[in-house]
Amino acid sequence: MSTSSKEASLDYAPTISDQTSVEANGPDQFQSCYLPARMGNMADLAYGGCALGVGLRSAGETVSPQYTLYSVTGSFLAPVSIAFQLQCCVCRLRDTKTFATRHVEVKQKQKDGTTRLCMVILTDFQKGTEKSLLTYSTNPTKEYSPPDKCLTPFEAGEKMVDNGELPEESLKLYKSLFGLMHRFFEFRQAPEGIAANNLSGIAKHRYSDQDELELTQKTSADWFRSRQQLSSPNDHYAALIFMMDGFLSFLPLAHNKMFLDDAVACSSLDFALRLFVVDLKVDDWNLREMKTVCGGNGRTYTEGRLWDQQGKLIASMTQQAVLRPKQNAPARL
Repeated sequence: MSTSSKEASLDYAPTISDQTSVEANGPDQFQSCYLPARMGNMADLAYGGCALGVGLRSAGETVSPQYTLYSVTGSFLAPVSIAFQLQCCVCRLRDTKTFATRHVEVKQKQKDGTTRLCMVILTDFQKGTEKSLLTYSTNPTKEYSPPDKCLTPFEAGEKMVDNGELPEESLKLYKSLFGLMHRFFEFRQAPEGIAANNLSGIAKHRYSDQDELELTQKTSADWFRSRQQLSSPNDHYAALIFMMDGFLSFLPLAHNKMFLDDAVACSSLDFALRLFVVDLKVDDWNLREMKTVCGGNGRTYTEGRLWDQQGKLIASMTQQAVLRPKQNAPARL
């Protein structure tokens, strides 16, 4: 179990392992060592990846290291505040020679003293490396520049400001909204993707060579790795789900020349993370390609796929998200 510095403030985790760290406070009961942190909004609401990471870490604490994670599914049930630590209750649904399954309830104390259920997670682990009848892996939809040829969003934003393509206040807003991710990860956007051209949607009027494509054919891609070396599989799992949650809910906006200010509601409803390798390395460079698949009925469905530097598909994260227009705003196709 990752431990946090007792001297550190609960509201500032210096590393991703700290942010997702937990401590046992009863049989199969865990509490986050740090407060959940804000990202992607200016309200007192936490980034969903904080609850995901803490919930997954709690599940992993109850499973033998001989088992490796391959599936995490669940639902976001209520917003998470930045004011209170998270409480996780783990239920052991299955323990066999081959599989381990855990159900996790992520709860949080409220200002009135009550406790609210914020998230449910179902995790599946498999023991050992099974022989495979077939071994195969799909590729990204296009070739993307390597990480040393890509800019960080902060660097790209500075260039846009210098070129008069983005107001300096907009860059400050971006840094305020998404600084948490940059604290924990080295993060570089591939110039072949839309997000690198419009700063994840905040520079919504900038041109991209994908502008003429159908929305479901557009892609964004980024390289990322944790800024710290991760010491355990649970560290890697928690860091992965924390990162993979990012950007999916509002990717359809960024791919349609829109941003969060164009929607009255934009947040994840459910998720499914699938892992395809047993030697996950989130502290190495990995390439994530994202595209949206379907939208309607006030919801969107979007996927992020992750490859290692050798081109092996290592994970996939899908989400449905609520996406509702402002009052009297016309729907856009």
